Amino acid sequence: MEKAALPSAFLKASITEKLKIYTKKLDEKIEKLKLPKPLKNRYVIIGTAALLLILIITFATTSGSDVEIPTFTLKRDKFLVSITESGEIRAKNSISVSAPRIRGNLKIVFFIPEGTYVNPNDVVCRFDPSEAIATLRDAEAKLEIALSDKEKLIANHKATIAQMESQLKSAELSFELSKLKLEQVKFEAQAIQQQTKLEHEKNNLSFEQTKQEYESKKVINKSEMDKMQVEIKQRKSDLEKAQRDLEQLTLTAPSEGLVVYGINWSNNGRKFAVGDTPWGGAQIITLPDLSAMESVTNINEVDVSRIKKNQNTIVKLDAFQDSSFAGEIIDVASIGKQKEQNSNIKVFEVIITIKSQSDILRPGMTTSNKIIINEIPNVLFIPQEAVFEKEGKKIVYKKNGGEFEPVSVELGERGEDYIIVKKGLSKDDVVALVDPTLESEEADSENENVNLPNSGS
Repeated sequence: MEKAALPSAFLKASITEKLKIYTKKLDEKIEKLKLPKPLKNRYVIIGTAALLLILIITFATTSGSDVEIPTFTLKRDKFLVSITESGEIRAKNSISVSAPRIRGNLKIVFFIPEGTYVNPNDVVCRFDPSEAIATLRDAEAKLEIALSDKEKLIANHKATIAQMESQLKSAELSFELSKLKLEQVKFEAQAIQQQTKLEHEKNNLSFEQTKQEYESKKVINKSEMDKMQVEIKQRKSDLEKAQRDLEQLTLTAPSEGLVVYGINWSNNGRKFAVGDTPWGGAQIITLPDLSAMESVTNINEVDVSRIKKNQNTIVKLDAFQDSSFAGEIIDVASIGKQKEQNSNIKVFEVIITIKSQSDILRPGMTTSNKIIINEIPNVLFIPQEAVFEKEGKKIVYKKNGGEFEPVSVELGERGEDYIIVKKGLSKDDVVALVDPTLESEEADSENENVNLPNSGS
């Protein structure tokens, strides 16, 4: 668009006159604007425009040049080579409360809340007694029947013995009478003597037979009574066992302690709960001794060769991030196990004793266990993210004035987060934790996309 031609009088006027003409026209245009009266002052408008222009220029010049680079300052200190694994707190010593080994099925119907502090003989768990009560009633009925059978047997024995004694007495009398008669016929005819003698022998045989039957019957009666006594004893034993089984369905605390639920391995490794049906002898509850605690962790088979007994450990509670406890490895498993079901990764259980006591230590808490593999004194080290690889060499970006320059370094042993620097850097050197060349490229790219406001609009 072409500019409008200016009057010849304006072109011939002096600079002072031209400024007056321009100022007058600016005032006329400001008056036409629908602005509050304080804002119609031309000096306010000119000053505001100038301030806006300065801010735009400042933003444009500083946003691209002052990109903040995170850094790390080197110092000489003790370097820790460590492995950190999660674990779980448990008591060194604890008393177990187990499900009873009884006949029938067990089903939990009452469970004291986990974490409750109990005293000796406090009820901690009850099982469904329905089946045990039915067994008890059956045992009682069978014992009553056995006792009734014994009374009947005793009555039968008395009647039989009385009858046998009567028969025996009768046989004995017949024998004695025939014996007297035999004496009386000594002077009778031979035929009468012979007949009396035969009759006497017959009575003698009957008497002997009756005596034998009587003795045999007493032996039989004794055997029957012994058998009945054995049955009654067995019925009493069954009843006593049924009573014990019923009593064992109520579990009590053998000592004071904090209730911790056992693991139900038949239910995907979850803790026991009301409604579960544990097997006899299953560890339902443990009462840990809180005076001595330890952390149990699992170490990958790749790292377990570096783990030894007596290595120092720093134990931290996930629930208390500011907590820290000194620990020491007291056991390393010699046989590995699967890390997870259907996994080929093998881990080895490691037990760490916690050297101090604290009220915040509770069984089941998750821990972060930092196992100290080695301690190297008085060395320089940097974060691993400060090391970069360029053209096959390990380099860092060392700060030199306001710039970062690449420096080749020789590295030593590596820890979890840091790595030792053998050559290339000195104490108090400052290195970048990100690649500053990439930061510059990103900053340049961002600056190219900045749209500055048009000051003439």
